[in-house]
Amino acid sequence: MRQPTKPFVVERKPSRKPRPDVAKPSIWGRLGADISQGLKDQEDKDRRAANGGDDRT
Repeated sequence: MRQPTKPFVVERKPSRKPRPDVAKPSIWGRLGADISQGLKDQEDKDRRAANGGDDRT
């Protein structure tokens, strides 16, 4: 006859490593956002130049 299994409790212990509330900023800072804005500005300038400038639309 098999022995019945003993009841057990699974205990989850918290990690010792502290979790930051705020995500760490990138080592690149705002470089990605600055490049993106610069590309948008350049596209606007190119589009205006292709249309003959701001005076003629």
